[in-house]
Amino acid sequence: MNYRELAKEAVISIRRADHLTYMTLPLVKDNKLILSILDNIRISLMHGMNSLLEYERLYKRVSPLPENFNSRYEVFRDKLINKYGITDIEVELIRNLKDTIEAHKNSPVEFSRPDKFVICTENYRMKTISVQEIKQYILITKSFLRKVENILK
Repeated sequence: MNYRELAKEAVISIRRADHLTYMTLPLVKDNKLILSILDNIRISLMHGMNSLLEYERLYKRVSPLPENFNSRYEVFRDKLINKYGITDIEVELIRNLKDTIEAHKNSPVEFSRPDKFVICTENYRMKTISVQEIKQYILITKSFLRKVENILK
C-alpha cells in the first residue's frame, strides 16, 4: 500500500475503535471487546507509522525498509520522531500495544472484571487493561494521526 492508503486505513481503524469504545461497549457490556478495540488502535498506529515511513521512502529520505516491525519501528523512532515532533508517549504506545497484543496471543489465562480485561502471562504476571486506558489510547492515537495527516499534506 502507498502512504495515502495507509493513512486512510489508519483513520478507519481508529474510528472503528472509537465506535466500539463509546457506542458498542456500553451497550453490550462485554469486556472481551476491549481486545478488539486494542487491536484496532494498534492497527491504526501501525498504519500511521508505516504511512510516514513510506512517505519518507518515496522522497528517498530513508533507505528501503525491511518488512519486520522491529526494524521499521527503530527507523521510525530514530529518524522521524524528532523531525516531525512526535511525542515519546505516542511512540511508546505503538510498542506497548504491540507487546500487549502479543502477550494476549501467548497468554494461558485471561478474564474480565468490571470495566477491565486481565491478561496473565505464563508466570502469572498480570496485565490489566481498563476502559479508561482505552479512552486515553484513542485520544493519543487521534493526536498522532492528526500529525501524520498534516505531514502528508
